[in-house]
Amino acid sequence: MKLYIRTEANKITATGHMMRCLAIADAARELGVETLFIVAEEASASLPKQKGYETLCLGRTWNDFDGEIPIMEALIQQYNIQMLLVDHYYVSKDYMAAIGKKTKTAYIDDLHDGVWPCSVIINYAVYSDLFDYEKEYPVAKRLLGCNYAPLRAEYSEAYSKTVREKVENVLVVTGGTDEFHFMKQFYEMIAEAEEWKEISFLLVCGAYNGDYAELAQKKSTWNNVKVCDALPGLKPAMEKADLIVTAGGTTLYEVAAMRLPGICFCIADNQIRNVEGFVSGGYLIHGGDVRSDFSMEELRKKLAYCVDNFNVREEMAKRLGSLVDGNGARRIVNALLEEIK
Repeated sequence: MKLYIRTEANKITATGHMMRCLAIADAARELGVETLFIVAEEASASLPKQKGYETLCLGRTWNDFDGEIPIMEALIQQYNIQMLLVDHYYVSKDYMAAIGKKTKTAYIDDLHDGVWPCSVIINYAVYSDLFDYEKEYPVAKRLLGCNYAPLRAEYSEAYSKTVREKVENVLVVTGGTDEFHFMKQFYEMIAEAEEWKEISFLLVCGAYNGDYAELAQKKSTWNNVKVCDALPGLKPAMEKADLIVTAGGTTLYEVAAMRLPGICFCIADNQIRNVEGFVSGGYLIHGGDVRSDFSMEELRKKLAYCVDNFNVREEMAKRLGSLVDGNGARRIVNALLEEIK
């Protein structure tokens, strides 16, 4: 038995879709099930290949899903695909309907953009209970809520964060891309500021961050800021950190698994509900939307507030601990396997 995944990762879509699909593939591998990734362009093939997964490149434009329907129909027959997991915002409902006539399909629906033709619908978001999935998907299997957050295996281990009274290490993460130059602005805010001189900052630039080369050559006044390229995983950095400043993608669920208090901000439309959900639940503090009316000075004040208030950080860590257990990817795989027994 083999799991098939159709997704992409590039400078436009960033790496979020691919990373959560890789987490699902890793969970499948642990259960003795191999995965084949199907991508349109070679650029999207690099990440799964690096992880040792069989990858099939269609040699097509990455955002023309409808145009590949005949190709996918042929592949379904050729490979005897029994379950296809699809994860991409450029997929159309016509595409899902056509593929669904040939095989069972699963779709990750974190935007809740209409009702999707599929056998399994997945929305692991903190806000998934805002929608009436039972009414919208009376037949499809529904995998809903944070228990299905597809995190990598290292986050499945029980973890108890010790919240220190004094903040010594701050982790800053933007995700795969940073077209609004958040990291550069953040660096400029802290690099020469005396108020932060006793705190070490680790700025993790994503794989497609165009400012990384410039930032990596800089040196802060107090020698307390380190800039690094994309890491294989964030867990070691999160274990060391006392506080995080992060964009509002899937990283938020890793933050929850690590019980790491901090600030989250929006960098794309698909992060708005995520950020609002984490903020309204008291899990994290809102850092704003970098695309509009964003103030680095306001973020500085919120960062100072977190640093200065141990009780606030302790309460955030406690709340975060109730959200996820790190076994979401395994639950997804088991549900998909049950669907094709």
